[in-house]
Amino acid sequence: MRVFVGYGYHPRDSWIEEYVFPLVTAFGIEVVHGKAVYGGALPDEVMKNIRLSDAMIGFTTQRDDLGGGKFSTHPWVVQELTVAEAQVPRIPWVEVREDGVDIGGLLQAADLQRIDYKETERARCLVKIAQAVRRFRELTNVTTIRLGPGETVDQISPLLDDPTFACTCQILRGIIETPAVRKPVLPIKGGLFVQLQGVASNELVRLTITAGGRTWRSAYESIDTVDLQLKERN
Repeated sequence: MRVFVGYGYHPRDSWIEEYVFPLVTAFGIEVVHGKAVYGGALPDEVMKNIRLSDAMIGFTTQRDDLGGGKFSTHPWVVQELTVAEAQVPRIPWVEVREDGVDIGGLLQAADLQRIDYKETERARCLVKIAQAVRRFRELTNVTTIRLGPGETVDQISPLLDDPTFACTCQILRGIIETPAVRKPVLPIKGGLFVQLQGVASNELVRLTITAGGRTWRSAYESIDTVDLQLKERN
């Protein structure tokens, strides 16, 4: 897994290299950044590195004093966050914004997690960054689930090539039920399997399979279950 870290390359932001880089790598994640090519307009090399990353952390820290307790930030970081947001599918990202930084209306409407940062409360910020990185890891993890029971799998297997065949997945996140998303069913030695990405350990999944006018559905179950049990619905 690769996480792009966007930040200002000057002494005031040296704490990011000193503390954030080791924190991210402690999760077994490679840190990517654009320091070697910093200067001028955002180069294609940096944008390519963002697009090839699995997630991004952008530090919008104080730069120029605008007066009235407001500060500008590093335009590269805002541009880098915009590149991550514009990807299809979007790269998961989080902005770490220092107290007093004003970036105007940019990125305000985005669906994101923002971490507030005060220099006097750096430890608290690092804890929140660790939580965000853990979530990044969960979002990129792929879990392979076997379908069951055996008699139901025997009914479904001959229908895999049926033109009406469809398998959809829903995730229960707390009390929020996500929309159904289509997933392929894979005939792997030992049974039928579905691969799911971005499901956290405390979330539940439900599969629905339809083919030939028949429907099979599971209850919401943990991804740690041995077999996801499907039952035919009349």
